[in-house]
This record gives sequence, structure tokens and C-alpha cells, in this order.
Amino acid sequence: MGTEIAPIGAPGFDAAPERAPRRSRAAAAEDSFAASASELPASPPAEVLDAIDAAGRVARELHASGRELRFVPASESGDGHLRVEVRDLDGNVLRTIPPSELLDVATGSPLD
Repeated sequence: MGTEIAPIGAPGFDAAPERAPRRSRAAAAEDSFAASASELPASPPAEVLDAIDAAGRVARELHASGRELRFVPASESGDGHLRVEVRDLDGNVLRTIPPSELLDVATGSPLD
């Protein structure tokens, strides 16, 4: 009895040719966007800072009333859409609102 083992694979089958190394995503991103520090503003525009302040104010008001907003990404929602939940501070869902209504809330409209 011999100790030789036949090679695995179909006769005449060649291995796939070696591929060139893949470029990292960071390298690809560098190709699509290049900016120096001198080209970037020192701070966000005033309207962005105003929007951040308004969002913070609404978040504080919601928290003071025992509520908070939770954004459920499309990947977790089960239906492929962004879901916005109004929750109490214990995490219980009180209401789900459409993203379009969220814009109203952000500008000061009350949650019903």
C-alpha cells in the first residue's frame, strides 16, 4: 500500500489568477476629496449653530416633560424606513411620528 494521496480538484482545473491588491476605502476617499486646513472654515456657519441651539432647546424641553426622541435607523426598523419614536424617560414608546412631522417639532410645534 502506498502513502501517496491524489491531489484534490478536477483534472485540468487551474487556480484563479492572482488579483492585484485592493485599495483601501480611505485611499479611495482621498482621491475624491482633498482640502487643506486653510480651506475649511474655523467654525460652522451661523445658521448651523442656530439650528444646533434650537435642537438642544427642544431636547431640553422634551426631557423636562419626561419625554425624549429616539431615531431608529432604517437598518433596524424592520420596514427599511427611518422611524422616530417619542419615549418616556424609562424607554417606553409613547408614540411614533413620521420624519416629516419631526421638522415641525424641531421648530417648536408641540407633540400631541
